[in-house]
Amino acid sequence: MAIVGDVFGLNAVYDRQVENVENNNFASWPESNSFGYLIGGQIPAASSHINKLDFSTDSITFISSVLPSTIIRHSALSSDLYGYYAGGLAPTYSNVISRLDFSNETISLPGNNLASAKVNLAATSSDSYGYFGGGYSSPPTVYYCNIDRLDISNETVSNPGNLVPGAGKRYMTTVESASHGYFAGGATSPIVCTISRIDFTSETLTDLANGLPTTRSTASGVSNQSYGYIVGGFSPVAPGITCTISRLDFTSETSTDLANGLPTATEVSSISSSSSFGYHMGGQIPTIVPTIFRLDFSNETISNPGNGLPIATSRAAAVSGGTSVARGKGYKTYGYISTITAYMRLDFTTETAADTSASSPGSIQGPGVGVISNNNYGYFAGNGASITKDAERLDFSSESLTSMGEFLPIEMYYISPNIKNSNYGYQVGGFYPPSLEYSNVRRLEFSSEVFSDIPTVMPEKGRYRQNFSTQSYGYTMGGYYYDAPGDDWFSTISRLDFISETVSIIGSIGPATCDGRAAVQNNLNGYVCGGSFPYINTVYKMEFATENVSTPGNNLPITVSAANALPDMHYGYICGGNTPTSTSNIFRLDFSTESVSDTTNNLPAGTNFFNIGTPN
Repeated sequence: MAIVGDVFGLNAVYDRQVENVENNNFASWPESNSFGYLIGGQIPAASSHINKLDFSTDSITFISSVLPSTIIRHSALSSDLYGYYAGGLAPTYSNVISRLDFSNETISLPGNNLASAKVNLAATSSDSYGYFGGGYSSPPTVYYCNIDRLDISNETVSNPGNLVPGAGKRYMTTVESASHGYFAGGATSPIVCTISRIDFTSETLTDLANGLPTTRSTASGVSNQSYGYIVGGFSPVAPGITCTISRLDFTSETSTDLANGLPTATEVSSISSSSSFGYHMGGQIPTIVPTIFRLDFSNETISNPGNGLPIATSRAAAVSGGTSVARGKGYKTYGYISTITAYMRLDFTTETAADTSASSPGSIQGPGVGVISNNNYGYFAGNGASITKDAERLDFSSESLTSMGEFLPIEMYYISPNIKNSNYGYQVGGFYPPSLEYSNVRRLEFSSEVFSDIPTVMPEKGRYRQNFSTQSYGYTMGGYYYDAPGDDWFSTISRLDFISETVSIIGSIGPATCDGRAAVQNNLNGYVCGGSFPYINTVYKMEFATENVSTPGNNLPITVSAANALPDMHYGYICGGNTPTSTSNIFRLDFSTESVSDTTNNLPAGTNFFNIGTPN
């Protein structure tokens, strides 16, 4: 039976962000955004300019690229690499989706468009999909309640089958949390205060029980980790155009008006954001203005940064971008590693590892502990020393531990760790000695901390799998199971669809007779490193957009098995393991060049084997 050194190292880590993130969002916040882009707009004629706001200096300039045509009344959203704007008058009613490349600030056409030409639509996005909803066209006048879904991985457009509640709306604004997008206000006839919520996991739409405090249309929206802000707009209640800022609490899903509003009542403005500020740009009061107001997320005050738009602009679309390929992973400072006896912290700035103040209560030790983590906690479940259902929870903010009692539905160990999205974590497979192999899939709901089996089972029983996750899918690769009288390995890649919770085999990763690998990922690719039986040093890459597997050509300096992979924004760290003798090396995989190097720092002696989980 393929047990490496009697301790098997599962993937490991939680990355704590510089910003205090208080929810489970791991891929949606623009913490590494450098710029805001204001696309097109009315000045008063329709414009083909792109304004660029530098968040570090609050200065704004035109970029050299211009749009293919003038455009107003369109909508925009952003991915890791691109800003997408769609619909609008360009100069006729348009269904075109255009793409702004943040790396070179050029405009191109991905080739797939909205189902209908329309204006005054609204847009929101998860890490995997963009949703363009509502809008209208004329003549004849048609109000739309359908949603066009843009798959960010391959830029295809489809209809998810759900509609914005109501008879179709225009002039809505949007905000988004980690798990939901919110379409707020808008006008059919009459103007409404309704807030409609799209669940990013199930793609269902519902109206919240509580809407905006007053009816609003033509407002602008911006979000941080905890709140969405609906800024300005028009209300049929006097005085009409408003300076009100309404705050939607993502936890309670209730909205209230802030004591601080805009200095001047404004509608049809545009907003982009850094991690600290939302920038409210231009608009009409009712004349078109170039003013920029800045909303400080820390204290909800409004200020004027001193720089305005080069030209007064309204009815533009704005995105935030200029990020790395690991946008949602932001700037992180630490990775946390669980050894058999203690928890360690890897400082990504210095690339050094040291013990934390946390120590294990003692119930979760030994080989094969399975882990699921979100942005708040790491859940360590199962036990290879004495098989158990028990778990303990590591709080990443305080580095303290809490016993969770009997947590798993069944007793097992060598559980495949950390397949997850914003709402749920999944564990697959596992082992109960001497020869009982599992194919179960178990789901942890982060909000309730309830662990349960789901009806889905894996195509193969077994353990020692390695995993990646996007917001749409979980991928589990390879593994091992005992099939008397001998050992068996498999190299299949199985994909768990988070919406349907069904599993399918989509490919394979070599070699077949190999387990004990380490896996690390950024937002675009997953990397599987090393392995044993036989021991190898090969690095395999899976591209999430295509699900193709390749070998980049840069491998680990030595053969390594039972190691751990800790990603920050720019690098993956392959820590410790067997060579087949134990090692404390820390190898660095550069995501931008896919080169691998040995850092100058090692793990402390005696901490080569870990039982930990991949990060958000």
